Amino acid sequence: MLINGEALDVRREGTMISEGVFELRKFVPDKDYCDSVKERWIESIGRNVFDKRIMAASDTRYYGDSNWEELFLR
Repeated sequence: MLINGEALDVRREGTMISEGVFELRKFVPDKDYCDSVKERWIESIGRNVFDKRIMAASDTRYYGDSNWEELFLR
């Protein structure tokens, strides 16, 4: 999916904050996201409602949290 452009690698699209958590420069709708080094899918992406940072995680931490606008959920 990376090769044909269906997925984006969070390591290329942003900065790792901690294990499995990345701050993205932007969010691209209709794309899948993965961590190519760890070979795992990103499970959730959210935009912080206060500072507008876009974060991606290999778990569902941004789902159902009122501090985050849900942008992506696997």
